[in-house]
Amino acid sequence: MAPPAEKKQKTEETKEEVKVVEDAEMKDAEEKPAAEKPKVVEPPKELETDAAPVAGAKNKDDVTFLTPDTTLNVLPSANGSVLMSLNEGGIQHLMAGARASVGVSKGRYMFEVKVLECVNVADPVAQGNNNNRMSKNLVRVGFSTAGSSLILGATADSICFDSDGAIFHDKKRTVGGQRFGRDNVMAVLLNLDEKSENANTVSLFKDGKRVSQPQALPEGLKGKTLFPHIGFKNASVHVNFGPTPLAPLPFTCHMVQDAAKAHVKVTAYAAPADGKYDVAFPVSLPDEGTFAWLDMFLEKNPTYTELSDRMIMDWAQKSGVWKNRGYENKSCNDKPEGNFQVKELDDGSIRKALFSIAPLQSRNYIVMEVRGNLMKDTRKELLSKFEMPGFKKTALVVVGEPTADFKKKTAEYTLKAKQEASDRAFKVKKMEEKRQKMVAKQAKEAEKKKNKLEKERAKKLAEAKKKMEAEKKKKEAAAAKKEGEEEEQKDEEEEKKEEPEPMEVEEEDEEEETVDLLSIDVFGVENILDVGAKTPLFKEFGHEDWTLMSLKFELHILAHAFRKDVNDSERPGIPLDHLPFYYQKYFHKNLTTKEYGVESVADIIKLVSDAVYITPQNVLDSQLSEEMETFAVFATLTEEARRFRLLRIDLGEEDAKLKIIVTQAPKSTSPQTRGLWGKGAQKGAAKGSWDRAPQQPPQAAWGSKGGQSGKGFAAKGPQTPKPPAAPALQKPGAVAARPPAAVSTTPPAVRPTKPAAKGVVKGKGVVKGAGIIKSAGIVKGAGAVVAPAAAKGAAKGAAKGAAAAAPTKSAWPTPTSSYGKAPQTTKGATKGSQPYGKPAGKGKGGKDAGKGSWGSVAGGKAWGGKGGKW
Repeated sequence: MAPPAEKKQKTEETKEEVKVVEDAEMKDAEEKPAAEKPKVVEPPKELETDAAPVAGAKNKDDVTFLTPDTTLNVLPSANGSVLMSLNEGGIQHLMAGARASVGVSKGRYMFEVKVLECVNVADPVAQGNNNNRMSKNLVRVGFSTAGSSLILGATADSICFDSDGAIFHDKKRTVGGQRFGRDNVMAVLLNLDEKSENANTVSLFKDGKRVSQPQALPEGLKGKTLFPHIGFKNASVHVNFGPTPLAPLPFTCHMVQDAAKAHVKVTAYAAPADGKYDVAFPVSLPDEGTFAWLDMFLEKNPTYTELSDRMIMDWAQKSGVWKNRGYENKSCNDKPEGNFQVKELDDGSIRKALFSIAPLQSRNYIVMEVRGNLMKDTRKELLSKFEMPGFKKTALVVVGEPTADFKKKTAEYTLKAKQEASDRAFKVKKMEEKRQKMVAKQAKEAEKKKNKLEKERAKKLAEAKKKMEAEKKKKEAAAAKKEGEEEEQKDEEEEKKEEPEPMEVEEEDEEEETVDLLSIDVFGVENILDVGAKTPLFKEFGHEDWTLMSLKFELHILAHAFRKDVNDSERPGIPLDHLPFYYQKYFHKNLTTKEYGVESVADIIKLVSDAVYITPQNVLDSQLSEEMETFAVFATLTEEARRFRLLRIDLGEEDAKLKIIVTQAPKSTSPQTRGLWGKGAQKGAAKGSWDRAPQQPPQAAWGSKGGQSGKGFAAKGPQTPKPPAAPALQKPGAVAARPPAAVSTTPPAVRPTKPAAKGVVKGKGVVKGAGIIKSAGIVKGAGAVVAPAAAKGAAKGAAKGAAAAAPTKSAWPTPTSSYGKAPQTTKGATKGSQPYGKPAGKGKGGKDAGKGSWGSVAGGKAWGGKGGKW
């Protein structure tokens, strides 16, 4: 620990005083870590106290579950304390719900639920991206008002804790509990005691211990009678209303069964007078407000249970079942389109299952089938399902002049629909404004970071330049010492060399105009194909840049196409988890994270965040407008990202390096391949045909500028003791393989090529940039590659031996060899039996074969210089 500032200033003190101060500081440093240990956070103090004895009479009615207050898929046990749900026919995807018959209006009471079983029901025929391939186990415990929805937490009339550790109210989930599952005993405590510090709250306890702080009741539930309510799916539960708890709490608390009579309200349903329950069949005309009438009927008759396709759709929505294109887009109420991408829900299996269960339960039904109730055969089929003696069938004719209350209800529906549409439009507008602000903020932050990195890079470059200049001066000083020796040696070598014969002088190529891409503002470029000197903006693109530019374009198109295809304000984009599915559907190829060298789809989006991004709702959206005059912006964005990436790499940021996998060798001008076929490859292989050459003594090989230099592969070419086989013609920019270490000295024939685009030029070899030697070694129209003059300083003995004899026909590959057809007779060939030219020493190019030979050729045979003549 450093000493305090005031102690540092006392430099004139004696050594003894300084030692005393340092000892005191060391002692403080040893004591301080012990004092800075983090304090253990104590749990909040329990404000609930032991309950006083119940004053007055107690409730004598049994707390149970009545049939009208349970969903059709609930199977209660004989005593009603154990509840199970059906798990076949598609019903396993729907929540089951049961509301108790006794509600609490005052005081503090609790009830318990124990999870007995969790059933895993797989759906082997689920299709597409539906999340219901494996029906999830779910249990909810809480309270609701009388007559509210039996799906707990789906409306504003209920509140509950679920097994995922969240509080659920009015379709909204908030964190506030703890996960629970099989064999756990969950106690839900409702405190309506106005004298308590936790008045109007609900709490959750797990196995007798508090796992949730008191949660305030929503304003809509305060002052109302609240009934214990259970919701579950693919599970079996045991419900205990008391009077004795299964897992006692840290304090004593009365249970609902032991509540005071003045604090509870009991629900009761009168049995039918004749002992038969009613099954009503409304008869009405289509598009005449039939379902509006049905809603009014159910409000006035809450004991009736609706049986219709609309009821199934509403049940699935409240159960959280995913539906393609959402629940708002439906063609009609009578036969709404399913499209759940779950076979049992889409093919009507669940409807058959519900009509099989309904006759087994004692309750009143209203069967709403607008078309079916008008058709004799369908109506007869529906009536046959309720032939049991406990039911009576009634027809309700809904035709004629509507009543005043019906007209009022219809007006309310119309106003509500308009208000919902207006709310959705306002919500979409706010989301768009928020997105624009976020994009502007991101751009501003990126600009700041870029400026900072550029400053750091400029500083490092200046330091590197200074260091290079110092090293350069050292090298120049060292090279000056050897310069004299090298000049003397060079003079001696020049004296020994024979003066070369006059060779054809080729016109020097004009120096190409160049442009500095880094100095160009990418966003100010008008034509990306020519930013100057006929240079495209994407000249320096590597395979990773082409890959990312394609991905930007595809995701941009996908985001806008999906929004237009869906045409649903509730679904503004593709959820991140569904992106690979829709990418494959639209582009017929997979979006694989490994190909981009990342771990998740979100990391892929980060690679192209200048074109697309993930919204706070976790959906894909584009940074660019749907309508653009040109798509050149994708090349502009990619070039800007490439520069920024290289800047970060220069600064030492390892995470800036891309790890994109190359699935196919791209045609690229990336710096990674530019060294293989550089500027020299455009003017002849001798100037840059190979990237790096083994450093060997200069021998006869391909020369520079038509093979005249005789110093091996000039410039950047490899220097080998024996010449490589004549390479096949390649396209500009292709990467050539390295030549073998030792090959035959007899140059092979090459399959004739058409002298069309980038083919053979008269007597000039191959077109510039093709990567093959630019020399006078190819005869007009012959199509066969003839070796150029090389080895300027070849031995004179090899030249004399070459003049003595030319190679025979058998020395060449046959027409069936791997090189294709044998070379044809050229203009410089003899008219007789010599198929490949005149004997050496008589042709213009064979005057001295040693000046155009391959070097040390066995037997004195040499390959001539001009026009393939010997």
